[in-house]
Amino acid sequence: MRRRGLNIRKALLGSILPMLRVLPPKVASRVVAGIGQAEYTLRPGVRQRMDAAVARGSGYFGGHWDIQAVGRGLAGNQIRWRVRDRLLDGLTDATVAPLFEVEGRAGLNDALARGRGVVLLCTHFGAHMMPAHWLVREDYPLRLFMERPRSISRFLSRQFETDGPLGQRKLFISRRASPAESAGSILRAARILRSGSLVMIAGDVRWSGPNTALASFLGRRYTFSTTWVTLAAVSGAPVVPVFCRMRADGTFGLEFLEPYEIPPEAQCPEAAAPWVQGALRDVEERVCRHPDNSNDYFFWPEPTDAVA
Repeated sequence: MRRRGLNIRKALLGSILPMLRVLPPKVASRVVAGIGQAEYTLRPGVRQRMDAAVARGSGYFGGHWDIQAVGRGLAGNQIRWRVRDRLLDGLTDATVAPLFEVEGRAGLNDALARGRGVVLLCTHFGAHMMPAHWLVREDYPLRLFMERPRSISRFLSRQFETDGPLGQRKLFISRRASPAESAGSILRAARILRSGSLVMIAGDVRWSGPNTALASFLGRRYTFSTTWVTLAAVSGAPVVPVFCRMRADGTFGLEFLEPYEIPPEAQCPEAAAPWVQGALRDVEERVCRHPDNSNDYFFWPEPTDAVA
């Protein structure tokens, strides 16, 4: 039932996006958030489910949140999260640039200047596709090492059609890939890093099977993919974590953390676990400060029922 509701909401959002793009982008973003906030206010079932999830998160962090205020904000931001970057289609670079307040760009540039590329470690916190959109507009050489994202802007989709040894098309991965295919994709990504590109990969992906590590997140233990650790260890490329927070005024806080390097021995699964846990702690810190940007984290199933 919930999946059907999500599909209906996605279809409705898709149908009104052309009208929303006529509005100034900050106004359009606030209108989108207002849809989720109205659902929270008018639909008791949505409100109860949201409040219960937020209450669990609040308890983990000490129980100091205003449950209703966070729940309403989260309901709005979940809609913005699902719209991703589609409201920015057709806008000029000069119009888009003021929507982002950027921290840590100097560190990102310094990491790129080392000449080994950058493993750009993203998550599903906040506006998770906005860093990619901003980087492309700023002419950074970006590739995505993840499943092909859907429901994104036409502007960003066009960047995914490149072919060749350093192209994007063959770098997308699948959960159905064999171990040999997975190993080949890491080598392909390492080659792209050596060309001096940024390779963006998520560090909060629940996974099963090989190349995983058990780690704690929001008081529960799941197995997470260690592919990003392996990639950094094999390539020698520095890791730069990135976060993008959705703000209530319709703008975004884009944050690049300080670069760090992962030693070659971290390719072993048991050696990768501390790096995975450290990356998840960075996510938890931001969820604690900005729970309205937590998206689906509070709704993850119990680990025994988690779908990898």
